[in-house]
Amino acid sequence: MDCSSNEGSEQCDQCFVLVVVGMGKATEVVAPVAPVMVEEQPSPVEDPLGLKTLVSLEQLEQLKAAESSAERVDRLQCALGVQHYPVNPRTNVWVDFCFGVLNFAQDEACLPPEKTLTLLTLAHEVYVFATQPTSDSPANTLSEPMPPSSPDLPEDASITKGTIPARAHHTSLGAYPSVEAVYDQFREKIRQASGMVTNNDSAEDANTLSTLASTPFLPMEVAQIVAFFTSTFFRHLRAYQYLSRVPRPSFARELPMATETPLHPGTLADATLQAE
Repeated sequence: MDCSSNEGSEQCDQCFVLVVVGMGKATEVVAPVAPVMVEEQPSPVEDPLGLKTLVSLEQLEQLKAAESSAERVDRLQCALGVQHYPVNPRTNVWVDFCFGVLNFAQDEACLPPEKTLTLLTLAHEVYVFATQPTSDSPANTLSEPMPPSSPDLPEDASITKGTIPARAHHTSLGAYPSVEAVYDQFREKIRQASGMVTNNDSAEDANTLSTLASTPFLPMEVAQIVAFFTSTFFRHLRAYQYLSRVPRPSFARELPMATETPLHPGTLADATLQAE
């Protein structure tokens, strides 16, 4: 099975079914079971202060030491545990989102490493919240359904040729958080990362805030972060949700391929001696 992409994400949209013909006789239609590639969520890394971050401080230093953007993306994939970046558009977008947040934190906001890790973890949590259905749903934000094997494939491929649409399961837009709900979640995360405690916070929340605010964001840094997320993430929020809830249409295509099968040699008992 050979896979290629038609949307720049290099994801398989076509599964080619080869019909092997030997000596003028169709033998079998091969319909391999297409996999569903799922990227597992990375396990949070806990630093000595007890703060769980998306990547470790050592991995962040390795990202900064990369000599090119391509090398930085490769190292980011390793740090996030991503294995299907070129062929999974949902994982591709998620890695690119994290990459953009890191570039902003290091190049524009000039945040120290500890605050960079906090911002990256905060951005990841908001992204997962925004692209995860609020109701019980089998949808996975980091999985890309591949065309399933169709039970409707004919036994004789010489009769039917063409394309067979794959079944696509869509999730309704109402199952995902609204823009207002996502912004409220983002605002709450920023408030915690800034060390702001209100009268409505419980003792447990206060302890969590004290841990998160070991290196709290300054007011100027908060303004930069809010401006960055408003002009990037929230502007394209519906596009992120669309990618998560609507699988791309896929189809299977049959391509007949004729091959020549050599004749089986006769038995030695049937051999005759020919005079020279």
